[in-house]
Amino acid sequence: METILDDEFVIQMDDTPPFSWIHQTPNRFMTCNVGRKLDSMSISAIGTPLIFAGMARDIIGGERIKIRHSFSLSPDETNCLITYSGQVREAIAALKDTTNKGIVISSGGAIKSVARSKGWDYIPLPKGYAARFLLPEILGCMLTLFGRGFESTDLESFLEQNAPSEITSENVSKQIALRLSGRSLVIFHDELSAGLANYFLTNLKTNAGLEANIVSVEGGKEHTSKADANTVAISFSRQGSPKDALNIGGFPYDCSTVDGYVKNAVIAQMSSLYLGLLRAHEIELLDNNVE
Repeated sequence: METILDDEFVIQMDDTPPFSWIHQTPNRFMTCNVGRKLDSMSISAIGTPLIFAGMARDIIGGERIKIRHSFSLSPDETNCLITYSGQVREAIAALKDTTNKGIVISSGGAIKSVARSKGWDYIPLPKGYAARFLLPEILGCMLTLFGRGFESTDLESFLEQNAPSEITSENVSKQIALRLSGRSLVIFHDELSAGLANYFLTNLKTNAGLEANIVSVEGGKEHTSKADANTVAISFSRQGSPKDALNIGGFPYDCSTVDGYVKNAVIAQMSSLYLGLLRAHEIELLDNNVE
């Protein structure tokens, strides 16, 4: 199976962003410590950090992580403000007005000094990435704040198998990109994968310019088929998904394990980048929006 994704110009992309960023994933998982293990948290964010918050909720559980789609703060729970730039005016204003204590996560910006003046815990993020590629930093931080961690015995080899230098016949991400090329997409999820479905959609839209529909599978109700023959279905749901949903080389992986969940997220990144190459879509390495 030889395709344009095996051409020399693609093969040589291993060491160039964003592929090089993704390749470093095993060493980028952050460990965060605020001197206590949290029982619950209310996360306020917008844009990509909001999606990462949803992914943390998938893993930790909705009873422990509440998500606010703005920068309004909870009066009853530990608040966490996530803004990669640290320059979001609404976040800074909310922090200045509150008398509560909580956590701020950012790469710096004006919110850093405000957080410290208010006595909030401050957790720094690395600079220089597009926000959608901060999966190991933000997700790793969320896991350790709740006393969880991330361990994988084969993530490095998994990344090698999905790298640009790996040929399509051995590369699950390239195969998925080829299946999606010229087709529409429906993504199915359950309560353990809603954030993951949104992350997959965001990567496809940003990296490849592809829109997709998202369907929540509730109560195990089975979806018998996709909309039409030109539609690909990807399902992260444990039950009720179409029988003809995509299944390539072990993908999708088991979302009930952190290892499987992270591998699905890596596939979201890699396959969308390959699809972007197939569609001649310009890949943005800098964020145009302040998040």
